[in-house]
Amino acid sequence: MGFKSRYRGNSSVESPEALFYDLRNRSAEGLLAHQADVLREYKKDSVDKPEIAMELPTGSGKTLIGLLVGEWRRRELQERVVYLCPTKQLVHQVVDEARTKFGIHTLAFTGSQRDYDPKAKAEYSQGEAMAITTYSSLFNTNPFFYNPNFIVLDDAHAAENYIVKHWSLSISRYESLTIYMQLLGILREGMSPEQYQRMISDNASPNDKAWVEKIPTPQFVSVLSQIIPYLDTAVQDYKELKHNWFVLREHLRACHIYINYGSILIRPIIPPTLTHKAFSHANQRLYMSATLGLGGELERITGRDKIKRIKAPEGWEKHSVGRRLFFFPSVGLNETQSNMLIHDLVHRSSRSLILVPNQPSADDLITEFTDSSGKAIFQAGDIEHSKHVFTQHDNAVAVLANRYDGINLIGDECRLEVMRGLPSAANLHERFLESRMAASLLLRDRIRTRIVQAVGRCTRSATDYSAVCIMGDELQDRLLQKENIQMYHPELQAELLFGYEESKNATEIKNFVEMYQIFLAQDDDWKAADAEIVARRQDYKRTPDPLMDKLQEAVTYELYYQRDMWAGDYISALNHANSVASLLDGDDLKGYRGLWFYLAGSAAWLVAQTDDNFTATARLRFNQAAKCTSSVTWLRNLVPAVTKSDEVEDNRHLSFLVERLEEKLSKIGVSSDRKFNTLSQRILDGLSSNTDGHAFERAHFELGALLGYEAGHSNETGAPDPWWICDNDFCLVSEDYTQTDGKKPIPLYKVRQLTTHPTFIQKKVTSVAADAQYTRVFISSAKTIEDSAVMYANEIKFWEQSAFVEWANEAIHVIRTLRLDFTGAGNEQWRTKAMQTYRNAGLDPAGIKATLSQTPLSALPSIKGKTECETDEIL
Repeated sequence: MGFKSRYRGNSSVESPEALFYDLRNRSAEGLLAHQADVLREYKKDSVDKPEIAMELPTGSGKTLIGLLVGEWRRRELQERVVYLCPTKQLVHQVVDEARTKFGIHTLAFTGSQRDYDPKAKAEYSQGEAMAITTYSSLFNTNPFFYNPNFIVLDDAHAAENYIVKHWSLSISRYESLTIYMQLLGILREGMSPEQYQRMISDNASPNDKAWVEKIPTPQFVSVLSQIIPYLDTAVQDYKELKHNWFVLREHLRACHIYINYGSILIRPIIPPTLTHKAFSHANQRLYMSATLGLGGELERITGRDKIKRIKAPEGWEKHSVGRRLFFFPSVGLNETQSNMLIHDLVHRSSRSLILVPNQPSADDLITEFTDSSGKAIFQAGDIEHSKHVFTQHDNAVAVLANRYDGINLIGDECRLEVMRGLPSAANLHERFLESRMAASLLLRDRIRTRIVQAVGRCTRSATDYSAVCIMGDELQDRLLQKENIQMYHPELQAELLFGYEESKNATEIKNFVEMYQIFLAQDDDWKAADAEIVARRQDYKRTPDPLMDKLQEAVTYELYYQRDMWAGDYISALNHANSVASLLDGDDLKGYRGLWFYLAGSAAWLVAQTDDNFTATARLRFNQAAKCTSSVTWLRNLVPAVTKSDEVEDNRHLSFLVERLEEKLSKIGVSSDRKFNTLSQRILDGLSSNTDGHAFERAHFELGALLGYEAGHSNETGAPDPWWICDNDFCLVSEDYTQTDGKKPIPLYKVRQLTTHPTFIQKKVTSVAADAQYTRVFISSAKTIEDSAVMYANEIKFWEQSAFVEWANEAIHVIRTLRLDFTGAGNEQWRTKAMQTYRNAGLDPAGIKATLSQTPLSALPSIKGKTECETDEIL
């Protein structure tokens, strides 16, 4: 065997741009003008900056720029270069592009370290080739890439979960049930009894499963002496849990713990990346993204400060890459027709991409298409190494869960994309901020970024085109509502509004199909439509939320807070948390300000454990936090000065109802009135019926659910008619006696049934507290009651059917009015308005009890009735 070594000598390449023209094996002819502009700006004054961010639109060639900068620094500065991708599929995609398009020698590192190719490891370590790998390969307790000099973070906007995962301990109910249940038991004292019952139930409702709670820092710290020894032993047989526990174990006071039915999460607010040498000791970190985000999002995601941004070159403010034809089926079609349309379009397409937010949604679609379409179905794991198994198939559908980045389908590889469901909160921390702290403004830009990435998966060049079907009212609202759409690129705004107008006029499936066929033909008919989109584009401009400037200003102090908390310097952390809260003024930032008052209070409480002088500060900050949000009721319990009162209890019920109303409105949608009008009419028609008891009961149930109550019903003999529960300690339980002309008296057996309904609910409904208050109500058009029933009617209320219908009309009018300015979950201003509106209209438990207080059932005129054996058929 001869010697393989080849000495190349020293050479100097002036810039990354010049390097491109030295790559003789490339198939790409030349740099695009905007790529050259970005590379020149980088070379001009960014080579020695530790943190650089580049923003380039989806499909504009940012991968090449990252590769060129990395390869230039490897050659010119003799640096070890690591290029990070979110997924294994992207690693292989970048390596393939580097080799086939640009002639750059790169090395793919995926899977376990022990399986890395020895030659590749040596080449990287000696700086002979650039390493392409996943975020998890760098962010772990023992990375092979322990000392890179230069790091490229591709799709940096999507890196938050990949980065913070290193500092997160996530206990899944479904993967490690014993640990989940044991840890839940330790945390029990920090939860309300009702919440604990929700978590241990074997029959949790969808709302119970969606609920997320945070254990307050004082309660969390109080049980660390139990948590630490338990987890020291429990995680030993779980490799990933064991590693993550090792990272967090000595810093738990700097972390926060969140619980929901599916998992328990322990993590810091912001990843303390300064403590991870493999990341923080590099000479430079280059963050690459199509949308870098606003308001300090990149800093929060990466835990790094003073990031210099290189914006997209001049001209991109009006132009984007490719052309999309948006369809909004639910604007013109009902739900059944919309689903039929998707199947029709998928059937007509050789390959289709369907993006959904979670695996259960993906599983449902996979079953649906497997049973009905005859299509080959691909999931993320099937295309992990290469997308070619999908793109070379002539009759395929790719159904990907929570994969809004990375998969690039070019040209005829895919012309149809379906996006079903909103890519909202991706972990319990985000869900708590959005649904409980009403800090949706913080996450709005992150979600917007995910959406922008998602809708660009099939338009990867200037001449590329694809149709994009938007399914789900919450996603549709997030795209079309005025407050949201103005933050998108002007060309995307034009495409969205063009698609919306056309969808409104398409009242049959064939109308959409015809538009799709014209679009694919790219003929003169489409060219005329395209010209309209271009004309619209000129009239729009991007209008960022002005509050993003405040969030950007605050982020530096947020990072300092996290740094000090991790180091155990709680006094400095308190000062920085105070600085953050002081910058977040105004009603729109009230929820996020409340979070930082709470964090300041928690830091002060930790100091107060050894210095009682800080107790008053902790109490003050907790009190300020409680005033900023109505949803997190335990904040009031952290303040001894706040005692229980009727007002506090009423506000708690109102908060419960309004949070659930948000969920309902998000599902129904507000950009189209079709679903709301259909639902409200069905409710009012059903409640007005004196001939169809089933229709009345269904409407009764749906009204309660619409108003935010936990509505339930049962078909068991002797069971209550619909019941409405509010926050586990109030239950409106009813007996509906409506199939009557009003002439017959209310019979004894019906009244007796109602007296036993609370017992039924206590036994059957696990979410009701043992000491819950029950309001029993009889709903009927009857005018009298049997005299034998009066003695059983004590404490039972009567709601005359026509009065109930009138109350329901007013309730639906309230919801209709609140929909007008609803912009999505987590807006504290809207919540405050909704709570006051509910209170004024008497829609909360206090209001219902007040309405019914004047109408006891026993006050109805009594007449002699039939004996029980003579009673008419039980309804």
